[in-house]
Amino acid sequence: MKTMIYIIFSIFLFCAINLNAQCQIRIDTISFCYFNGITEQTQTIDKYQIKNNSNEEYLTWVSLIPTNNKSNIELMHDFFKRKKSDFSLIEMMYENLLDKQPISIGYSFIKNITVGKTFSYFIAKTDTEANRYQGRIVLMKKREVEQYLKTQIDEKYFFKLSSILLIQK
Repeated sequence: MKTMIYIIFSIFLFCAINLNAQCQIRIDTISFCYFNGITEQTQTIDKYQIKNNSNEEYLTWVSLIPTNNKSNIELMHDFFKRKKSDFSLIEMMYENLLDKQPISIGYSFIKNITVGKTFSYFIAKTDTEANRYQGRIVLMKKREVEQYLKTQIDEKYFFKLSSILLIQK
């Protein structure tokens, strides 16, 4: 049963990302499970590795709400222009409000995957049925996002590491 869930989740994520990125992007998915004797829980780690083999840059982020086959414009609007409390992400960028703030998943986390580079999401969970991040990872051409926003995104707003760990309870 666990294997079937991983296969279905992997296929779903692969299809969702392919719908948003129709160029030479390679996505490898690996899942492994182990028992943690200290916490006395079974831990599952899902790895989603995105390799940019295209000739243009891509952006990836985690949406607060599932993408549910939304168009690219809807996904960009939800992430960059929809207000989350007092400000939208693009307003916070314009006002330099993010400069001293930590990166926040669903709010300000954006990774630029440059040509030939790889980025990995590691999702750790103790409940094999949990799927909080399923359908929330977005991958889109950087050029398309910047055209929609009518501005270039400054490098200081991009996540610098080559992977991120997302923990699901």
